[in-house]
Amino acid sequence: MKKGLLIGGGIAVVALLTFLFWPSNRLKDTIAIPYISHQPPVLDPQLPAADPLSDKLDEVLYDGLFNISANPSGIVYEDGLGELVGITTENTVIIRLKPGKKWHDSWKPVVQDDELTISEGNMVPVTARDIRFTLRRILALGSLSPDYILVAQALESFDFTGPDENDEIRFQLKPTRIWTENDVKEVFSFKVLPASSQLNQAAYPIGSGPYLQVRPEGTPDWFIRMPGGPAGITTLKLVPFIDNSTYQTEFANGEFNVLPGTPFGSSSPLLSDPEEFFAKPNISTTFFAVLFNTDRLSLEQRQSLRGLLNNQAILSRFFKAGTPQQRPVTDYKGKTNAYNDFLNYSVFPSSSYYIEEEVVTPARLSAGPDLSVLPDSVRIKVFLNAGNREELSELVTILNEPAIGKNRIRATAASAEDLRTGNYDAVLVAVNGYRSNFLFDLYDIFLREPDPEQYRINLVTNGMGGTVNASSLAGNRNYFRLDATDTKGDPEKEALLLEYVYGFMAASNIGDKQEYARRVDQTEHELALGAWLFSLPSLNYFSTQFDPASIYLYGVTSQLSTIEQWREAMKK
Repeated sequence: MKKGLLIGGGIAVVALLTFLFWPSNRLKDTIAIPYISHQPPVLDPQLPAADPLSDKLDEVLYDGLFNISANPSGIVYEDGLGELVGITTENTVIIRLKPGKKWHDSWKPVVQDDELTISEGNMVPVTARDIRFTLRRILALGSLSPDYILVAQALESFDFTGPDENDEIRFQLKPTRIWTENDVKEVFSFKVLPASSQLNQAAYPIGSGPYLQVRPEGTPDWFIRMPGGPAGITTLKLVPFIDNSTYQTEFANGEFNVLPGTPFGSSSPLLSDPEEFFAKPNISTTFFAVLFNTDRLSLEQRQSLRGLLNNQAILSRFFKAGTPQQRPVTDYKGKTNAYNDFLNYSVFPSSSYYIEEEVVTPARLSAGPDLSVLPDSVRIKVFLNAGNREELSELVTILNEPAIGKNRIRATAASAEDLRTGNYDAVLVAVNGYRSNFLFDLYDIFLREPDPEQYRINLVTNGMGGTVNASSLAGNRNYFRLDATDTKGDPEKEALLLEYVYGFMAASNIGDKQEYARRVDQTEHELALGAWLFSLPSLNYFSTQFDPASIYLYGVTSQLSTIEQWREAMKK
């Protein structure tokens, strides 16, 4: 049965595909993406999720006042629920709400026999009340939500005035920086939820984005284009599998048609037929690092451990470079197997603006490690249940090799409680979602609380937010166990690091940002807080069912940020 869309009298009827009897047509006009069945996506745009798909679905289901997107030139912000009218000299932002925006529960999907019927219900418009509710929720979540960090640094209060007769609302920005249009649009890119929601729901199935959920009460695995919306493909399906070990085989067999990321970021021989598949590399947004516990390791020991962790040797083993099992990779510029380009020597990864433009020139270690100052066994812990499990497990094996650790490293999987209580000499982490451009999020590295199961940034500012409070760097509130309020260690230099990190994050002038970046890099190097290993390549595969020219990927825009622009390829 061929899928079609029949619209008449306000009713859309979508014929379901029969997977058993029509294999050649089953994915027509459909985007199908795999997921691990015991890790179903959680729909909550304000909280980070451990599974790799949930945060990507935010771009499918929800709108912000402005939406992050991508074009051939890079990251852009597009109008979502709002339109920027202007920014006054008094730092007042004026946003006009877009007319005609509706919540998904304006339509009623019903599945019966072999048909999905979408009928019009009571049209529920998006209003200023919904935006006020969303801000109230972000405030209630506090630093559990990345949106809170962004909004709290920008707005005088989590509220606004209006709307007026032109449906314009006004926000007051803090006078701590010169606000550019892109800065403002980034602040207001948080996803908006309907005011009919509760503050602490388990999931938020109702949005206003390009696709609506067919079964709001069930597993979020079936979405349909919003009637009258901009999406070019009718259906989005999520296909469950026991684990990701068979993804490439199942993709080759036609069980789905989009693979957002591959293990180890490597390309697959199974998907090399250009008649069937095409790949799109992206700028890496994940890097691996070993963060040192300053309570357990002295400065001299940290410097020696940094010298012991040879990132080039670790990377070569990780990708099995030069062996028959070599994992082939492609960077975002199209270069293949340029493994050393992924090596990092600073908290600013090599693919970041600051390294590529030589704003920061990381110091390279000139001498080997002094093993005599190290403990007999350096205990490196890693939590394996918060993403990148395969890659982190491989790194644990590599770190335990005598050739790498010189019989001094004992790397093991750990519980979240081990990390929360500081029961480690060092911790191996995958930092996900870092920005490769000049925006870059340093809070996620230096101020994130050491709890891999819950995202929380410990940021405390003084007064109007113009300066940062030393309690932001408290001993049990970061992976390094740094404490700018204590006398142990080097509190003066730690306080400077905090000042530079905050200055970097708060600065809007590019010259100021560059200078703060240099100071952060230099101070971190002097404190020897970690070993910055390498970035993980990002490679995404698509069926040639789709037109490659309709799909753009760039940096922190998720693989689904431009999903409404995707189109099927014209038949030859």
